[in-house]
Amino acid sequence: MRTDSALTLAGRLEEVDWIGSFDQARSRVALMREFLRRSALWARATGSAEWPFFDIAARIDPSARIDADVVTGIAEKAGLQQPVVLDTLEWSLNFAVLSDIRADLPDLPEPFVPLVLLSERGGGFGLDGSGHIEVDMAAISKGCMEDALERTPLDLSEASLSALDAG
Repeated sequence: MRTDSALTLAGRLEEVDWIGSFDQARSRVALMREFLRRSALWARATGSAEWPFFDIAARIDPSARIDADVVTGIAEKAGLQQPVVLDTLEWSLNFAVLSDIRADLPDLPEPFVPLVLLSERGGGFGLDGSGHIEVDMAAISKGCMEDALERTPLDLSEASLSALDAG
């Protein structure tokens, strides 16, 4: 399925420089932590045992699927990324489809926006063998869902994110 929001998001993802850089590492780490918080909110709202990386749209409406060719095109541009990165790209597009076709979603912040911004600020992320999330040279502990739920929401404005990187 192709919807306006999903195609707009696909365009943004196609423009990402997946090679990345390390000059925005602080904001990228903060964005990953914000994703963990938002994912925990959605896991709780949907009764998902999976967290933090899961297809939220599929939990709500399995018919909310982006067309496979859109995902393939973005995956080709992203190159060699860990499977979790490619999965989250597809899940973010599925959520965009869901947002366009369903008006009855919980009043929660969009879950994948922090990951999209993280990518736009310097490429993907990874998972290491010990269960940590790697963002640039930082290894972030996933922690537990309860801890993620207690985090203060992150200001996603460009000014706030740039301030994190400046200092």
